[in-house]
Amino acid sequence: MAASDTSLWPVVVGGLLTLAGTAAGSVVTIIRDVAQHRRDAKKRRADKLEELVAAIFDFNHWLECERKRKVYGEDIPATMTPFAKVQSITSIYFPRFSNLVTELDLAASKIEIWIAKGAHKRLNKDVAGLNDGWVEAYEPYVEKREDLLSALGKYAREELQ
Repeated sequence: MAASDTSLWPVVVGGLLTLAGTAAGSVVTIIRDVAQHRRDAKKRRADKLEELVAAIFDFNHWLECERKRKVYGEDIPATMTPFAKVQSITSIYFPRFSNLVTELDLAASKIEIWIAKGAHKRLNKDVAGLNDGWVEAYEPYVEKREDLLSALGKYAREELQ
């Protein structure tokens, strides 16, 4: 009987080694998957950051087109503001920048008010004072835009590289 008991040890040891190998393989796979997920998430954030910065510049271009179209009467097609894209990307991917985006929105609103007043002047043939107040409306917007872009650049350098 003793001889038959000892013959099971190789089977038991082999089974334990198989279980240990399976467990080790599973752990390595989980670690690899977590690392891949982190790389993918970082890449997605980098892509969205690039999209956000592009949307900010698109919005700047849109404001300039609105000014040329409404205040100076240039034949530029009316388009929707891309600011909603700035807000949506920020709220989903970069909520830490929401306050800066809100500040930019408020500063841009002052430009839009200036544009509306300028359009009113143009329609009433009051072209002598057409540019009055432009610098006062534009400078706070530029300051807020640069604050946001600077914060986004800092984030990119610290978090995405």
